[in-house]
Amino acid sequence: MTMMAIDFMRNHTLFRGVPLHELEGAVQSMHEEHFRDGDHLIVEGSYGNSCYFIMSGQVQIVSRNLIGHTITLDVLGEGALIGEVSLFLEEKRTSGAQAIGEVKALRLEQNAFSRLAAASPMFHESLSFSARIRTMHAMLSKATIWAAIPNAELRGLAEVTVRRKVYKGDVIVAEGTMADRFYMIAEGRFEVRSGRRKKAIYKPGDYFGEMDLLSGEAHTGTVTALENGELMVMGRDEFHFVLQQYEPVRRQFHEVLRIRRPDLLKDEVMAKLHHTATDVEIPNVPVEAAATVETVSLAPPKKDRWIDILLALGGIFVVFTVLAIWLKQPLWIYAALISGGLVGPVSFVAYLRSSQLLGFKPIRLVTVFVASGIIAVPIAWILERLWSIGSGLETTTTEHIQAALMIGVIEEIVKLMVCFLFLRGRKQRFLMDAVVFGAAAGMGFAAIESMLYGFMYLQQQATSGMLAVLWVRAVLSPFGHGTWTAIAAAGLWYGLRSGSFKRSSRTKRAVNSMLVMTGLLLLSILLHAAWDYPYPSGLWKMTGMVLVGGIGIALLYLLIRQGTQEEKMMHRAVNPAQQVEERIRHAVGTRSSIKDAKKPGTVQSLTCQACGTVSPAGTRYCGRCGQALQL
Repeated sequence: MTMMAIDFMRNHTLFRGVPLHELEGAVQSMHEEHFRDGDHLIVEGSYGNSCYFIMSGQVQIVSRNLIGHTITLDVLGEGALIGEVSLFLEEKRTSGAQAIGEVKALRLEQNAFSRLAAASPMFHESLSFSARIRTMHAMLSKATIWAAIPNAELRGLAEVTVRRKVYKGDVIVAEGTMADRFYMIAEGRFEVRSGRRKKAIYKPGDYFGEMDLLSGEAHTGTVTALENGELMVMGRDEFHFVLQQYEPVRRQFHEVLRIRRPDLLKDEVMAKLHHTATDVEIPNVPVEAAATVETVSLAPPKKDRWIDILLALGGIFVVFTVLAIWLKQPLWIYAALISGGLVGPVSFVAYLRSSQLLGFKPIRLVTVFVASGIIAVPIAWILERLWSIGSGLETTTTEHIQAALMIGVIEEIVKLMVCFLFLRGRKQRFLMDAVVFGAAAGMGFAAIESMLYGFMYLQQQATSGMLAVLWVRAVLSPFGHGTWTAIAAAGLWYGLRSGSFKRSSRTKRAVNSMLVMTGLLLLSILLHAAWDYPYPSGLWKMTGMVLVGGIGIALLYLLIRQGTQEEKMMHRAVNPAQQVEERIRHAVGTRSSIKDAKKPGTVQSLTCQACGTVSPAGTRYCGRCGQALQL
């Protein structure tokens, strides 16, 4: 092995000019090792005391990004040196190495490595440059806005990007001073303030300075390091060059700028970003040029989970119904009352939440659901009793219509009060937020109302009547309160949005939004009133309920369709790299020369630590606030 190793190193370009006795001394501490397909030569995050020369076979350089995906940084073959960056910079391994097929390598220990670096200026200089570029390339690839850039160009970007160590308390950019560089966070937390107001906390994967570079004015605010960290810094010219070359990146900056500072979207800024199409154009990136290949199997679609909730709650209600009829004990009767009041409303809200791409944690919907039940129901009951509405004393058609309309007005308004508390004050709200929150408020009202109706029958010792009411209301729940309040909340959302338009376009767009808001609110009230109207016969009642239910569900479907398209558009614009990776992953699946870095696993949805938005697995940046996500 010794002569083979000496010949290998003597013919290697890195060791030209190294005295033979130094090579022989290094070989004495080297070991020939064999690796099978999938074996790890280097583990990311560890401290290394050796590096490897590849004598035969191929090795895949991999890393884990902030959202937990395995990304491929490079594929190296015979003659390549791996693991030297950690030895040269005396840092943790920034990436790992995995064998593709059978691999034979020479392991070089720390002492021999240091001797060779000292003996050969060429070896030292080459490693110095390679270590800096490889480290920066790995940092840029992990979870940054450049994820859509092909691998070859990303390495070029690494050459013009510098690392900057910062310490707790350092002011990176002062408010009123225009940032002349683009900053990407590699490590640490940074606070952004405007005056005394804290605007945001940025973490690894986030960036700042882009607003100043795009607008030509100071808009970033004061950025201060909250702890020791590291930044990747790019100059103004390099930043603008990248924007000119890559449409997905330019579109992504436009969307994030629109989220963070919509008031900056002036004509000159738009000219710099100059593309405003609704869809992101994805370049045809070859596999060999891919910056990242993520080997992950996404979690099962959320759209199936509401069925599990429906079956679980429905099964519980069936069991409690049987026990209540059979045993006739208060425990099982009240259990049937509670489960029967919840099964329809909870399943309906779960279904709408499953249609939402960028939603919030379930606890927020639970809060809306409960708040509507404990706030809206008592207020509506008091007002209706106070004004003697729906007391049964109405005799004429006009009185019936007035009573039904007043019930619709009171109940929809009090439910909207709850929605307003959760819809106001957010900079980036989607239509689907209003639809889902409205459905939660409506169904919270419906759940308590159903339980109260059932309890009224219990007071009359009519358990069978209670169960019948609960079953009917559970089946009809999708056509009632949840749908009406979702429509009304969508109208409220249009009204709240009208105040955010710029002055140049506020008049026309605000008027249109106010008209839409008024129309949706009136329609929800009319649907509610038509449902509650005391029809003269059962046939008329059934006809009215079918019409009301059909119109409500149809309109709700249109709102959901519009809302989900809006969410998808924003999500794609802020995460263009995902579409590139889908093409790359498909191409990788057809090639046998590149092996997946790890067996496919299941990745959960990601929650934004800044705004609480739950995004699909694989998302790098939050579509609501634009900040980087972490697993």
